[in-house]
Amino acid sequence: MSVFVKQDWDAEDLPAIGGNYRIRLSGADTGGRLAIVEQWLAPGALGAAPHVHHGHEEDFVVLDGEITFDVVQDGKRSSEVVGAGGSVAVPRGAGHGFRNEGSTAARCLVVFTPAGYEDYFREVSRLVANGHQPSNEELNELRAQFRTEPV
Repeated sequence: MSVFVKQDWDAEDLPAIGGNYRIRLSGADTGGRLAIVEQWLAPGALGAAPHVHHGHEEDFVVLDGEITFDVVQDGKRSSEVVGAGGSVAVPRGAGHGFRNEGSTAARCLVVFTPAGYEDYFREVSRLVANGHQPSNEELNELRAQFRTEPV
């Protein structure tokens, strides 16, 4: 395997619900090892309702603003606000969700290991770009294709 370089202008920009995504590295770029997605959340936007991933880990680095992370454990939900410079590690099987409760936009990098979940964002973006606002049920059906379910 050789070194792979991807410039900013090569990143894949995707419209999203309540913000947008930018795929910085995809599984195709890393041999499936990982994917990195930059995510912008508008003020008041829901990033994701509480859910659990069965096929990958998800790690966040908050770059701008503040993001409220929900943790669901043993049927109990707790929340913590994470500001710029903060990080969150979500192991496979851990219930979590996140949102921007602030009055300014928030931005984070999300690392998926192994890669693959970036295709979920491509599918959501395809729906949004076609003028369709997917329902929670549609999003849950789509997430299920990526071994993810609501909590």
